[in-house]
Amino acid sequence: MLSLLTILSGCAHSPAAPASTSVQISRSCEQLAQNVDAPDVSIEIDPKLAVGEYVVALDEANTNLTATRTCQANQRQRLAKGRT
Repeated sequence: MLSLLTILSGCAHSPAAPASTSVQISRSCEQLAQNVDAPDVSIEIDPKLAVGEYVVALDEANTNLTATRTCQANQRQRLAKGRT
């Protein structure tokens, strides 16, 4: 009975939870990963012009992907060294 009273009175407690090992990662890399809008193409647009606009959009998208990957690799290196 005494142990039940001890528990109910709040004297009993569980051991402290271990410290969190999570790490906050900067969102800067996510900001680099921007969607690129597809060019508007209609029947009135010269097909060669439309292809050129798609090439530019694809190049911009690939540039965003490369920058994002580079940023993420740099973050992984910093985290491995114990820095954020």
